[in-house]
Amino acid sequence: MGTESRLGIGGGRRTALVGLMLVAVAVVLLGLGFRSLGVWVAVGAAPPVRADVIVALGGDDGHRVRKVAEVFRAGYASTVLITGLEGSPERERAYYLNWRTKVLVDAGVAADRIVVESAALNSFQEAQATLAMLQGRGWEKALVVSDPPHMRRLDWVWGKVFAGSSKSYVLVASEPAWWDAEHWWASEKSAQFVMLELIKLGYYIVKY
Repeated sequence: MGTESRLGIGGGRRTALVGLMLVAVAVVLLGLGFRSLGVWVAVGAAPPVRADVIVALGGDDGHRVRKVAEVFRAGYASTVLITGLEGSPERERAYYLNWRTKVLVDAGVAADRIVVESAALNSFQEAQATLAMLQGRGWEKALVVSDPPHMRRLDWVWGKVFAGSSKSYVLVASEPAWWDAEHWWASEKSAQFVMLELIKLGYYIVKY
């Protein structure tokens, strides 16, 4: 088979994948109603419980590490795991990890209680890396901190990765000032998150 033929097949698959994601988004929009989407995408979060490690997911603008520090100071876990920035070049990722570490230390988390995982490039890989760490260190439960509109997608991803293992996780939502689940469309940032989450969830369901 020639190169052009192979590229044609690849392009067809990508087009089909995009089409399926758009269909999935349309189904959600029609089934739930526009105003309910903010509540729907945030389903999956729960209050923190006693665990072995608190995970600060990548893609953070500061809200997640502050929530992680709060949960750590409250005594829910004795170790913090920082995962890498989604989609970032390796050279820049080190700086991103460093500033989050500094925020945590400044907030009262001892540096020797922070573990860094810099290889994961997306939500699925972050879940896989965390599960591997739980298994390797003999830990049982992780608290996973992210922003509210990510919760439903993360619950699907982490549930998929953790299925069949003896390990568990609890999703804990950060508290960004820009998020209002009941009026998500009133904020440009919230609206962008909700729309992107619907596309990402469709992508993950189709891909995995």
